Amino acid sequence: MSTPRLDLVRNDPRADSVPMQPASLDIWDRKYRLKTQQGEPLDADIEATYLRVAKALAEAEATEALQEHWRERFAWALRRGAIPAGRIISNAGAQAHKPATSTINCTVSGTIEDSM
Repeated sequence: MSTPRLDLVRNDPRADSVPMQPASLDIWDRKYRLKTQQGEPLDADIEATYLRVAKALAEAEATEALQEHWRERFAWALRRGAIPAGRIISNAGAQAHKPATSTINCTVSGTIEDSM
């Protein structure tokens, strides 16, 4: 299940991953890196976060072949700056450590009456 365009990009040295700035790494570590309840890192580095998220997103596919196909493409996109919403980066693939969380990035509440 290889896509010719993806193969071309994979072999192009200009298509390497987007380098992370120190401030970006700090934000990732504080907000999005998967950690134990005691604060110990479970994602060893940003690559581990990308792989965790890519695997979780690909699990929606019906077969292992399709899961592998999409896991590879999701990881490729994440490495190159296609970063999803914060709850997805933080919580996708983290259910064993954060069971009461969601990847839904917005919520809806009932009508709040006010004087406006």
